[in-house]
Amino acid sequence: MEASRLTAPAAQRSEPLGIDIWSDFACGHCYVGRHRVSTALAGLADPSAARVRWRGFELDPRPTAQRGGGDLYDYLTRFNGSREAGRAAVGRIAVTAASEGLPFRPDIVRPGNTNDAHRLVHLAAFHGLQDRLVERLYRAYWAEGQPIADPSALASLGEEVGLPAERVRAVLAGGEFAGEVAADERLAVALGVGGVPTLLVDGRWLISGTESAGTIRFALEHVIASATREGAR
Repeated sequence: MEASRLTAPAAQRSEPLGIDIWSDFACGHCYVGRHRVSTALAGLADPSAARVRWRGFELDPRPTAQRGGGDLYDYLTRFNGSREAGRAAVGRIAVTAASEGLPFRPDIVRPGNTNDAHRLVHLAAFHGLQDRLVERLYRAYWAEGQPIADPSALASLGEEVGLPAERVRAVLAGGEFAGEVAADERLAVALGVGGVPTLLVDGRWLISGTESAGTIRFALEHVIASATREGAR
């Protein structure tokens, strides 16, 4: 796989390589992609050479109340044309998830708006807990059937990973970080991110998060080596 380059080489750096990841908790491919990125990072010669920042991306920004009832397959009818087509699409993701050893229970998924979840991820960034919260939210949605559009469920999950309870509840009760999520989505559009999961490495390379962990690791190692050579000039 060859990453897509956006800009000129970066200047010499003393900080870890930045990796921005756009994803949505309602995206099954993103659930698998998060696991693959984590595996790829762990396999780097120096995992501390890269630092991840999770960015918001809403595949469906409509409020939960405007979506009607039903299960995941009823919801996917809007995008796939029928329950059967939606079930087939999810079935393909299930095969991939199983190959990665991920628990995947689409029959109990409770679809809903993910904006509050993305806002909470921005709060987690201030506490160094983004990765833990993102992993927990994906597992809650795709493996446990938790309603992550529900503020009470979100609050419990945020507190579970170590976020301050008062801050979690204050964020969910108001609109804090809504502007940051909107900015994430505008930046995705500006960069030409047409689908998720997508990685932006070093502010200049776009890599699909649907690639295998080995392919992602190879691409990251290539960019890290390139940045190191550029910094040494």
